[in-house]
Amino acid sequence: MAFTTELQSSSRLLALIAPIVAVLGKDAILPCSLVPGINAENMELRWFRTTFSQAVFIYWNQQEQTEELMADYRGWTSLVSKFLTQGQAAVHIHKVQVSDNGMYTCFFRHGGFSEKADLELKVAGMGADPQGHIEGPEEDGVRVMCKASGWFPKPQVQWRDLCGNKFLALSEDQTQDSEELFSVEATLVVRDSSVGNVTCSVLNPVLGQEKAMAIYIPAWRKAPLYADWRKEQFQACVGITNVVAVAEVMVTILVLVLKGPVTSLTPK
Repeated sequence: MAFTTELQSSSRLLALIAPIVAVLGKDAILPCSLVPGINAENMELRWFRTTFSQAVFIYWNQQEQTEELMADYRGWTSLVSKFLTQGQAAVHIHKVQVSDNGMYTCFFRHGGFSEKADLELKVAGMGADPQGHIEGPEEDGVRVMCKASGWFPKPQVQWRDLCGNKFLALSEDQTQDSEELFSVEATLVVRDSSVGNVTCSVLNPVLGQEKAMAIYIPAWRKAPLYADWRKEQFQACVGITNVVAVAEVMVTILVLVLKGPVTSLTPK
């Protein structure tokens, strides 16, 4: 009873304020600690998701209890008990999946004492390298496309030129597969004929890491590019040029007629 009274009067359960980041397919540790550090070997310890019954791990009677665990976590979680006598415990989630992403609550109870604390797990995965290609002419430029798959969470796509200047994408579509991984498809219309390369970079906002691919627009693509940009202007220019050429020929003929035969200046 003295142990329970001591817990009720002075102890708190603490968890990390900052989100815990775990890479997809790797392990995650969700720690909680009693302050001050009091032996938790004889307590009931529980980690759960949204509701108390959505148990991720349960420790009671000094052993793991698996009957009440969610099916997705049975066999995939274990207790880190090295510092349990000091009031510190953690759940080890093995090979995290996208479904493990989100909020958790740890709950410690002994007799009339109970405390809980919330923590957040952010799962993040780097997907495949982006793949890009030129699709063809597009009104006043040339359209390029970039694709990437297998990312989590939703990635951010950015187009840049060789100097690092950013372009606004023409369109961007993102979808999720059966494993909740994101695929992205982005397009850009390059209107500046001086741009030799454009880079498509795909960023994971949680890890702060990106993968990029450069798409080269060769010189032979630029001539048609200009024609597409200025087709009407070119046609008008050609028409004016033809009129001027005809006028010059007519003036030359008129001059020759007025002057008469040309006399040779070469001595006999």
